Amino acid sequence: MLRQWWRRTGADLPWGDPLLSHRSAMEGHLWRFTDPARRRVLLVACGVNERRGRRWGTVVVAASPSLVRSVTLDGVRADTDRFAVHAAPALSFAQDRLRVSLPDVDLELAVVPRARRRTLLPAAGVFSLVPWLNHYWYPYLFDARVEGTARLAGEHWDLTGCQAYAEKSWGRGFPPAWWWGQAHGFDRPDVKVAFAGGLLGRGRCTVPVGGLVLVAGDHRIDLFPPSAVVRGGARGDRWSLTALGPRHRVRLSGQGAGSPLLRLPIPALSPHRLGHSEQHLTGEVSLEVQRCGRPLYSGTSRLAGLETGRAPGTR
Repeated sequence: MLRQWWRRTGADLPWGDPLLSHRSAMEGHLWRFTDPARRRVLLVACGVNERRGRRWGTVVVAASPSLVRSVTLDGVRADTDRFAVHAAPALSFAQDRLRVSLPDVDLELAVVPRARRRTLLPAAGVFSLVPWLNHYWYPYLFDARVEGTARLAGEHWDLTGCQAYAEKSWGRGFPPAWWWGQAHGFDRPDVKVAFAGGLLGRGRCTVPVGGLVLVAGDHRIDLFPPSAVVRGGARGDRWSLTALGPRHRVRLSGQGAGSPLLRLPIPALSPHRLGHSEQHLTGEVSLEVQRCGRPLYSGTSRLAGLETGRAPGTR
């Protein structure tokens, strides 16, 4: 009982599993599939909301170059004893299988992680242990075996063998403002990155916080304060980030690079009310990584997701 109450605050205990539902006011699940050979990207998102005993949610599918489909539903929920999301009839996820059915969109995929990772601090460093923050972010999947197909507005996509990314976020709602990015599709398939920043905290203690997770070969690099100094943001159509940790230094820059800027629905904390973020599905990200002062990787992806947003109702 005490453990369940603690998780309702948004925080996790050491060695906890943040993929299980926290029963927060807002929980967001996102899957992103990159097909470098065909130069296309598919994004699936599901927001799970609960307030005063009422549950509802939002399902969004976006595909390059400019397809966006969404629906809101009552009764959406995520399980507290296993990693599963239920948004019938639009979406279901359980036992590594993702199914979606929206107007003009049907997909069924197996998304099986190649390795399942449990750590002392499972989400964004020490912030995962702090209760009552407005927002928590957990990029948990960078490598998976993907099998399946999708029908997208009359097109048939075979997604078997594509690169996969997934994350979960939760808390009292979206940050007042945020920026985000994720990229596969570098010249090395074993290089992947996710980064984000926003206003984190509560009341007058709200401060800008950023973080980055990078995978390069056998190296996984998690850079979050206070163990790393992370500075960055988005302005106009450009994103930038510099992260300096005990052994690693990462510089990243992104731009829309002429790709369509899509408006993606995001849920407000009132049933079936929506705001919007703005995202490039196929932007450009340049990445430079050093380890102990020596170059580890330098490269560019032109299949990067780049997003900015504000919580619904804020200006």
